[in-house]
Amino acid sequence: MSRISASILSFYFEAKEGKESEEVMIKKINHALLEKKSEFHILHLDIMDGKFVTHTAFTPSQCRRIATPHKKEAHFMVVDYKKYIQDFLLIVDMFIVQQEVIRRDFPETIAYLHKNHKFVGIAIDPETPIAEIKYLDQIDLVLVMAVHPGLPGQKFMESAVRKIKKLQEIRKKQGLRFQIEVDGGINNITRKKCIDAGVDLLVEGSYFFKGY
Repeated sequence: MSRISASILSFYFEAKEGKESEEVMIKKINHALLEKKSEFHILHLDIMDGKFVTHTAFTPSQCRRIATPHKKEAHFMVVDYKKYIQDFLLIVDMFIVQQEVIRRDFPETIAYLHKNHKFVGIAIDPETPIAEIKYLDQIDLVLVMAVHPGLPGQKFMESAVRKIKKLQEIRKKQGLRFQIEVDGGINNITRKKCIDAGVDLLVEGSYFFKGY
């Protein structure tokens, strides 16, 4: 059965566009999470550095003020992931790093996070092939991006379904245990496609909170 990871990125951009204060944004997020607390399983945090993507989003201090009893996963759309891992080490449970910025010493990062009882994931952009992921036997999750990282509300890219199916095949054939997650453009139609393909976790934002 697929689980839901609730993304709050749309709240961040709505606050930015509406020039709301951080205090107002956090209150809105916490209110929405409280109302929906029984309908999702994980809180998804999109962390951006303005380098890997053009925008910035969510600082450690902001994330500390987000109230939820759920586990937190952070998708780091950043270049210097080692710095961000240190900044968020005591805040989140799952650390998801973009494949496109991973360096050769990434096994050391995996070992460090596992030693600190954290989960480790790798995210792949729509253009990145699955074959580039080298650590499927060491990580806990693969995040398939069905949109280009950075902005909420984008249209779902069908290539994500094919990647989910391929990851499911690899996992079964090699006897691996990583979870498969998809992020971007999830609604009632694309959700079913991903579930049928074998996804374990669905990152839902605008559709989950607002129905679109």
